[in-house]
Amino acid sequence: MCSDKRSVKVSVCVLTYNQASYIEQCVLSLVNQVTDFDFEIIVGDDCSTDGTSDVLRELAEQYPGTVKAIIHSQNIGVTENYLYVHAIATGAYIAHLDGDDYALPGKLQAQSDFLDANPDYNIVWHRMLVENPKTNAVAEDLIDLDKLHNAFTRLDLFRHITIGMNSSKMYRASVRDIVLPSFPLLDYFANVEQIGSGYAGFVNSQPLGVYRAGIGIASSGSKTKVLLVESFYYFMGKYQGSASDISVSVSFLFVAALKNRRFGDCKLFLPVFIKSFRLSTIPKVWRARKMISMLRIPDAIKSK
Repeated sequence: MCSDKRSVKVSVCVLTYNQASYIEQCVLSLVNQVTDFDFEIIVGDDCSTDGTSDVLRELAEQYPGTVKAIIHSQNIGVTENYLYVHAIATGAYIAHLDGDDYALPGKLQAQSDFLDANPDYNIVWHRMLVENPKTNAVAEDLIDLDKLHNAFTRLDLFRHITIGMNSSKMYRASVRDIVLPSFPLLDYFANVEQIGSGYAGFVNSQPLGVYRAGIGIASSGSKTKVLLVESFYYFMGKYQGSASDISVSVSFLFVAALKNRRFGDCKLFLPVFIKSFRLSTIPKVWRARKMISMLRIPDAIKSK
């Protein structure tokens, strides 16, 4: 935990909205981290109505100087809540955690040590356990580091969209400030910009957090897909030569929508696929299959 006399090395930014059943476990999983440095926990509550705010006030009172509760008086939305909380973080490294997920012992120390030892990495993730809150089933994610190069670049993010889960991310505060788009921010967009000319990777093969599937603030619904498409167009315009890499991820999205007979999604993804497709897309799609197969939710977690 942090004290007022020492500088904070790591800031943990937590976003929550109506997660009274989960937020205490989330925050305490961070408070109880054992580190050789000081850290702060900043929780942004987007005007919850279910008692989440009361839980946070009690935690902030119980752990003064460590837990900082930012309780908005009106709902400002995920993007503005994210930007506000991350902007006031004072640490050299910033971790992100969604309020319905929680950390496992050793998370903060391992990720901080990794960034200390690898100055060319701007982002570090860790593997996660995945939990189905309806069935209480828990399984490890499908990431197999023995099959990965673990030095991901911006082009890798274009090809795969998601590599590390959002609640496993730690990044350098020096890459925090990015040019914001005219549309709401996705974690995919932030990752693409914050990785810069450096790398992102996994800290080790050990799961250091738990992701609760299917109950987050954001979703994989139609709004998120529309924002993905807007992000694709934005990046094709900003990063010349990125179209074929972006078309890899679009290809998988389009095929998945077609396979599941989600014809509205097919209609959404088809124009950006046509615009981004290049002949070089084909071998890149073939090479990306291995990574894409690791990004699925484990079968044992899916609701029956």
